[in-house]
Amino acid sequence: MGESGAADPAGLRFWWRTFEGVQELFAEGHGEEGGPDDPLPTKTYRGLPRHVLSPPARHIGDARWSFTAFRRARPEGGPGRDVLDEPALSALLHYTYGLGRMESGPHAVWPYHRMVASARCFYPVELYLWSADGTGDLPAGCYHYDPAHHVLTGLRSGGIPLGLRTATGTGRDGTLALLVAAVCFRKTAFRYRDYAYRLCAQEAGMTVGNALLVGGALGLRTRVHHRFDDAVVNRALGLDGDEETAFAVLDLSPWRPSGTASVPHAAEDVAPLAAIRPKHVRTNTVDPAAWSRLAELDRAGRLTGTGWDTPVDQDAFHLPADGPEPPAGPPATADRMPTDTADRVPLAAAEPELLDLAQALRSRDSGGRMFLPDGRRLPARQLAGLLGHALEPVPSDHTASPCRPLVDCHVLVLNAVGVPAGLYRLGPAPELVALPGRDWRPVVSMLCDRTPAVNSAKAGAIVFLSADRIAGDRWFGDRGYRILHQEAGIVAQRISVLAAAAGLSARITNGYHEGLVRDLIGAGEAHVPVFTLVIGRRRASAQYEAPLVW
Repeated sequence: MGESGAADPAGLRFWWRTFEGVQELFAEGHGEEGGPDDPLPTKTYRGLPRHVLSPPARHIGDARWSFTAFRRARPEGGPGRDVLDEPALSALLHYTYGLGRMESGPHAVWPYHRMVASARCFYPVELYLWSADGTGDLPAGCYHYDPAHHVLTGLRSGGIPLGLRTATGTGRDGTLALLVAAVCFRKTAFRYRDYAYRLCAQEAGMTVGNALLVGGALGLRTRVHHRFDDAVVNRALGLDGDEETAFAVLDLSPWRPSGTASVPHAAEDVAPLAAIRPKHVRTNTVDPAAWSRLAELDRAGRLTGTGWDTPVDQDAFHLPADGPEPPAGPPATADRMPTDTADRVPLAAAEPELLDLAQALRSRDSGGRMFLPDGRRLPARQLAGLLGHALEPVPSDHTASPCRPLVDCHVLVLNAVGVPAGLYRLGPAPELVALPGRDWRPVVSMLCDRTPAVNSAKAGAIVFLSADRIAGDRWFGDRGYRILHQEAGIVAQRISVLAAAAGLSARITNGYHEGLVRDLIGAGEAHVPVFTLVIGRRRASAQYEAPLVW
């Protein structure tokens, strides 16, 4: 496998290009940012009806209601709703991808901060909502969410059409709305060129993960659909499919003990939607040819029809349950690595009675532009809190029942109370399983060198999320690149939000040498580390980010 292998599929070539070959990719150059030609931070339509949403509620419920294990442990039951009224819709959109803080001052280069992390605050994801029924003054129809003004822009009228349900594999009895996470490549690619595809897929996954959290808190059952007919969905939303395209479709329905699987109608029974091309403001004129290989991969991964009836083999995506063998090389010695690591650390510690999701999302941050953790030891209960739900199953079109995320999670504990320093694998129990004999210090040094804006050596823990790209190609073809990055993004957002609930920051960084991390976790060439999260407590600084109150 490699860029030189002409027989490799486009997806596997792109995996190589954005990981093993990333230095060569960056050497091709970047675009300029900071000028008047930058893409607008939010998509703005002209000449279409706008519906101002009410101020979102300050509190929306516990951050853990989307997790089945959390609900099961509370026999009194969690929140539930039968209608998506306007207050719930306002909260859903705001807390999923709205503006939460605004940085001010002379050094506020990236002033607008939303509920998910974004590379350089470009925020390439756009949210579209198609409501099945009207609510209040908002008719049923298709809308775009403008987070800068907390407004919905009307694109189409009427309930969810049968053609869209068929093309997405959605349409369970009681579906209240479809929420679509689309990606506008230009907003990130004008700067990062082809590498933007990795960043866009990551952020789409984090946005989807956030929608799952918010939906659960609001009493909604949310099911993620990765495999849908791209042309039909893009046509329905008025997207050109080149610079902006749908990445994930979420089916929102009332919460009930068990969902009814989608049963699409035959394609010949469905009339296609008329094309629309709503105009929006454009401010950037860079030729899209600058990110041509990004576009090539996206086109290669498109589908006609759905894969709703093809269950995914979850086991094919994971490393062995007993952990991989230690990497080849000289054995670790006492002066290079601690040897007193416990075999297993359970994460089923007593949880607080309430973790307010709205408060956690408002306080979530990435540690500031210069993330220097304060070096205080991380209490074991906080470590358990931010990791204990990370790998809980996700309702998705991978399988009929909720499916464990198709990624593996390893945790390098550096400075925690009651958990010896060392490398651990996060097991589904949940528990941390020690992987002794790993010399992790070169990885910490590499992270500090590659990303000097983050002092990883002062972190309480560092989380690595990895994906099996060969299994992704086998099951999803060229679409596997974006699906696996989204799977990892869902887990990363869970960790980030639950870290914020504990008063911690989680800094997502792609500044690492994937080979060193792969060697550390003992994985082969197929398994690629796709996310690194540095966990610590942020120091006070002059960076001022005022919370926004609508």
